[in-house]
Amino acid sequence: MRTLLNPKWLWLLNTLPLLVLLTLLRATYDVIHTLLPAESQHLWQWFGGVLVLLGGLHAGYATWQWRRRATLSGGYAVVALVAYTAFLYIYCYHLSGLIPFDLPRWMVAGDLPLYVGTFLMPTLAHAVAVLVLRLTPEDKERSPLPSFGAALAVPVAWYVFAQLVLPLWQVLGLDRVGGGLKKLGLHGVVVMIIAGTLIFLLFLARGVYILASRRAGRWGQYQWAWKVLITGLLPLLGLAINNGQARDYLSLGVGTDNFFGDFDGPWWYGLAVLNAGLLCVPTPTKPRVRLALYLGRGITLSYTFYFFLVFLPLLPLSVVAVIAIGVGFLLLTPLALFIVHVRELAQDYAMLRGFFSGRVLALGLAEAAAVLPLGITLHYYHHRMVLHEALDYVYAPDYARSYRPIDAEVLGNTLQVIDQYKTSVFRPRPSFTGARVPYLSAYFNWLVLDNLTLSEEKITTLKRVFWGSEPSGSASGTPVSRSDEETPTARPTLTQLAARSHYDARQRAWVSWLDLTITNSHGSGSREYATTFGLPAGCFISDYYLDINGRREPGILAEKRAAAWVYSQIRNESRDPGLLQYVSGNRVALRMFPIAAGEIRFTGIQLLHKEPLRFRIDDHTVALGHAATPPPAASTPAVPEPTSAVPPVPGVAYVTAAEKATLPVVRRQPYYHFLVDMSAGKARYQARYQCQIDALVARQHLSGDDVRVSLVGTYVTTLPAASRDVNYPAAGRYEGGFYLDRAIRQILVQAAEQPQNRYPLIVVVSADFNQAILPDNFADLRHAYPESDTFYELLEDGQLVPHSLDTESISRTGPALTKPTAAAPVVAWPDAQRPAAYLPANGQPDFVLATSHLDVPEAAIRQRDWQSGLLLQGLWRARLHHPATTAPAEVSLIQHSFRSGILTPLTAYLSLENEAQKAALRRKQEQMLNGHRALDAGEEAQRMSEPGEWLLLLAGAILSFRWLRQRKARLARSAS
Repeated sequence: MRTLLNPKWLWLLNTLPLLVLLTLLRATYDVIHTLLPAESQHLWQWFGGVLVLLGGLHAGYATWQWRRRATLSGGYAVVALVAYTAFLYIYCYHLSGLIPFDLPRWMVAGDLPLYVGTFLMPTLAHAVAVLVLRLTPEDKERSPLPSFGAALAVPVAWYVFAQLVLPLWQVLGLDRVGGGLKKLGLHGVVVMIIAGTLIFLLFLARGVYILASRRAGRWGQYQWAWKVLITGLLPLLGLAINNGQARDYLSLGVGTDNFFGDFDGPWWYGLAVLNAGLLCVPTPTKPRVRLALYLGRGITLSYTFYFFLVFLPLLPLSVVAVIAIGVGFLLLTPLALFIVHVRELAQDYAMLRGFFSGRVLALGLAEAAAVLPLGITLHYYHHRMVLHEALDYVYAPDYARSYRPIDAEVLGNTLQVIDQYKTSVFRPRPSFTGARVPYLSAYFNWLVLDNLTLSEEKITTLKRVFWGSEPSGSASGTPVSRSDEETPTARPTLTQLAARSHYDARQRAWVSWLDLTITNSHGSGSREYATTFGLPAGCFISDYYLDINGRREPGILAEKRAAAWVYSQIRNESRDPGLLQYVSGNRVALRMFPIAAGEIRFTGIQLLHKEPLRFRIDDHTVALGHAATPPPAASTPAVPEPTSAVPPVPGVAYVTAAEKATLPVVRRQPYYHFLVDMSAGKARYQARYQCQIDALVARQHLSGDDVRVSLVGTYVTTLPAASRDVNYPAAGRYEGGFYLDRAIRQILVQAAEQPQNRYPLIVVVSADFNQAILPDNFADLRHAYPESDTFYELLEDGQLVPHSLDTESISRTGPALTKPTAAAPVVAWPDAQRPAAYLPANGQPDFVLATSHLDVPEAAIRQRDWQSGLLLQGLWRARLHHPATTAPAEVSLIQHSFRSGILTPLTAYLSLENEAQKAALRRKQEQMLNGHRALDAGEEAQRMSEPGEWLLLLAGAILSFRWLRQRKARLARSAS
């Protein structure tokens, strides 16, 4: 342990944590500094300067001592303790100035106020250790009783103070003193409480250290007894009380289960017993046996150190707990256990040093201590891989791949942990730290979730896909949007829609602005305007603005999830955001808030379009462009201007309405694709399914080429073309949920990728269609079903119930039919002999992606350019067809969107009020881009806080002072 006197430890325990702390504080200050008043900015600069000064002094002292080959002195430890404790006390006193009450809390990490205490803790703990070592030289044997007596004197003195001094305080009238004197007295009492707590912990640690060092005399003779008590009985009792298995021993009432963390499980008790056995076993004399014991103790060192960290914040409260609560001394057990454990390892090292090299022993101890952390890391990493595998299957699948079953048990455990880690007003905090398992929760959140989360909707979807479980009602803790509670007539309305257009000859396209006037003429209070509108083919959004406080604030193009999260946070602050984003297919949503009663707000959207068109939002329609301008050439390919040096990008084309009118009309014949429900619990319907299919095939006179069958459970298995036997042996498992979404998307993507003279007519065969897992619609794949947006549910009596692929797919769209409705004709592009795509014969322009994989060079993307918009649309459609292979390309698509300024389904336009909001958006966007695309950044995605040890020390001092004041008041009442 005396290696802690080496000055090199100061670099590790002071300089490195300070660098991390200053980096974190700087990142936060860069976001919020524009919102801080001058006084708060000065406080940030002052405290930052003091931290730099303290770090510099530590680094200089460590370097000086190292060059002198000297060790750390006791004087250094005293100065460090006084300086850092004073700094923390002043920091707590000015905390409300550093983070003002009116500062939006979503811009500041939930644990920011605890950063300072957390990262200064290593320096303070090291200073205490240095002081203990300096007060306990090894030149002679010492008794632990004086140290234990000095530690015990602190709670005794507090008790005497409460019994004698406080009543005298009232008798002398000192409690009625006001002004600066009273404030000075309060500071003095708090400082005494902090000093008393430090003295208590210092001498307690010294007593345990001396006790662990004794090998002779009475203390050494009965060391097995106190070792069993400290390393075995007290830890097991503490676990039992925390987990509610010995609640009667702790007089805190109900609701105390897992107060310190969820340590319920055989691993925690097993490690406690193993650790006690290794520390209490008699010391062997054989070097190799002693080495094995040394390594075994090294393995459980991380277990001891973990509980030392968890309970370190509560050590300041231990003085009060010892006085007020019968088993408060259990809070001191991890400290005593840690000292005993480290001392045993030091003695093992000293003995083994005569037989093995110091480097081998140090390396062996490091490797042994890493066993448990490495095991936890591998365990969490397995959870990460299984979660990502499940997310990829559901949200970024490869439609051509056959998936092996996912480890559903691990996935279930992961989802359960994620659900428990969420925080909301509807969920109690799982422990005093706010985490299910202190520190390990934060590590899990970082390693498995990239400090993001999964929304309630996605958790429910994963449960339904892999287990077929039903949604558990309203489990979400996300507050309901106020706009969702309002009736449509009470919302602000679009009162005027104006348009201004000009033709850009360079890009041979129209540039149009839509100017919207929004009025809140109903109700009272601030309300949100929300609407959706459709974009015609070849029409792109390239800019956005919102008038805020008399100025025109341009929209920022950002990653969609980050933009939606920032909008939600600002909306809760009743500030001025505006959000523009794709919702599904070609539908775009516009939201803006707040609009006060009687207020008129102005916002605008810029569009790029190839042809003149009529545009509709709500009940207003305007003309964009005019027919007097010569129309562009038909079938415009997505290539730059001929005079440009940008190379052409084949595979993407815009088909004008005029060209579509010249294309050959084709009437394709359908083939029936049956999707059979193979979810859990449906095995008893197997014969019924077969009869339903056979009856429909016979009634419609279908041949073998007219029928395909896919078995749909968690996974989708398409049977060979010649088979329609639902008991096909290769896929006859009834398990999981009825994942109809995946099956339909797989069919549609295949139809779009491989256009043929036949189209799929989808027929669902299920005993309970309402159990099907379906999205709201399949509008993103509208190009894959040009004939009709209808698919059918086959009833037991043979009738077909129509459902829509475009809207509310789970709902019926009409009465049951005896046969499918005839499909509309389509046109073949570019010709009927070798068609690359089939398009609806609707007289409207269209877009074609004529290649499976689209490679767009960066040089082909230009600012607010129509051709670039066409390329981005092609990239998005390629992503829809190949989500698995384009996952890395999503970041490239987002960057192309930023470069061009053109809105895509992966980005959103957001107008913000101030620079702090913009900085917060950039920070959240970076976090989202570095995580898995299926993870979310909802309100439940806050980082889990861990305790700031010395801030809790100060809190303990304040609580102690309040307890003493209440004690004084009770004495006064009893005296009267």
